[in-house]
Amino acid sequence: MTERCALYFAPPPDSPLAAFAEAWFARDDNRSITESPRHYGFHATLKPPFRFAEGRSLADLKTHLRAFATEQPPVEVGPVVVGSLSGFLALVPAAAPPALEALAEACVSSFDGFRAPPSEAELAKRRGKPLSARQDELLQRWGYPHVFDQFRWHMTLTTKLPEAERNRWHAELQRLSAPALEEPLVIEALSLFHQPATDRPFTEIDRVPLIGTRASAHAAILS
Repeated sequence: MTERCALYFAPPPDSPLAAFAEAWFARDDNRSITESPRHYGFHATLKPPFRFAEGRSLADLKTHLRAFATEQPPVEVGPVVVGSLSGFLALVPAAAPPALEALAEACVSSFDGFRAPPSEAELAKRRGKPLSARQDELLQRWGYPHVFDQFRWHMTLTTKLPEAERNRWHAELQRLSAPALEEPLVIEALSLFHQPATDRPFTEIDRVPLIGTRASAHAAILS
């Protein structure tokens, strides 16, 4: 099966946020509602999973990521809360700053040359869920419907849940995550995740600090 890669934000391994996620996904009483997020790893998507275009390689991607990170400054996301998004529970910004959207847009566009066009089967799978005309346009152009103006930064914690069950777990997750969410979130690095085959989980294989300035990021957008 074909390998895939993605660019995510993932919390540093020694952070309170990572400790919260590890404890949450290790529980036995929630296995059925965390199966999908466990498969993809605890993260916020910045460049959605993609297959490599012909002539592109993992080594090339790592090189480009390092160059990209020199142009991108850390992003102050601010307070993060447990929220409900399309029926599932996730960590979301209390108020998403423009810099966060700019980083996501830069990731989508800058790395698009590494992405193979979606197959007809992949397009059909995406269209299995209702898409707006705008989302279908983005799917065809960028291989994913929830980018640019349709993007919402989030870190998934559950699958889609019925309202009563969602409300119960929402209260529990608020309690469990409170210590990890005391400090405002800052994205200081990008994580490269790799999936060797579609039936295998994504794992982090590289982590690159963002060391650019606002001036360098602005110049990169204009170039």
